[in-house]
Amino acid sequence: MKPIILGTVAGAKLNLNGDQGNLLALKRFLEAAGLSVEVRPVTNTADATACHFVLLGHGSMAAMESLNGQLKSFDWPAVTAATPGLAIGSGFEWLAANVLGVAAGSVSERISEFQFGSLGSLNALGYRNTQTDLPNIRVEGQLICSMLHGPILAKNPQLLHRAALAACTKAGIPLPQTAELKAWVEHLNRICAQIWALEAPDSKFEPLAI
Repeated sequence: MKPIILGTVAGAKLNLNGDQGNLLALKRFLEAAGLSVEVRPVTNTADATACHFVLLGHGSMAAMESLNGQLKSFDWPAVTAATPGLAIGSGFEWLAANVLGVAAGSVSERISEFQFGSLGSLNALGYRNTQTDLPNIRVEGQLICSMLHGPILAKNPQLLHRAALAACTKAGIPLPQTAELKAWVEHLNRICAQIWALEAPDSKFEPLAI
C-alpha cells in the first residue's frame, strides 16, 4: 500500500508555537490505524497537490517576510481545492491577505487566552494570541484555517479524526479501525481531557469514539 503523504511548507521556519506537532499527531494517528506515513517538505504547488494533507504553520514576522515570494509562487486556490490541510496563525493571516482577499482587521488590544473554535458541532480548544479579528476556525476549500496557535490537532481528538479522514479520502483509502488505534485514541482522550480541564475548566470535553 502506498504511504499517506503529509506535507509541510517551510517547516523549520513555521513552527513558532510547535505548529509542526500537528503533523506529528496526525502521523501517529494514521500509523496506529496501520497505515504507512511519510512527512515531506512542500516547496511548490505540485508538491502540495501531491500530498494527502498539507500544513502551513505559524512563524515570526521575519519568517513570513522571508517566505513571501515562495508563498506567492503557489497556486493556492488549486491547492485548497485539491488537498486537505491546516493553516495556523500567521499562515492563516498570509492566506487571508494574499489569497482569500480578507483583510485582517485589528482589535484594540492583543487577545492572549484559551478560546474555542467551532466547525458545526465540533468544538476545538486552542490558544489565541493575536491582534487580528480573523476567526478562530474557518474552512476554505479543503483547508482548515485557524488563529488558535500550536498543535491544535494534538489536543482535539475529534478535529484530528477529521484531518485523518480527509487525508485518507484524498489517498483513496478507508481509515482502518484497528485495535491499536482504539487503544491509542483512548489514551489521547484521557490526556486531552486533562488538558481541557486545565485550560478551559468550565468546558465539557467530548472524547472521540473509535
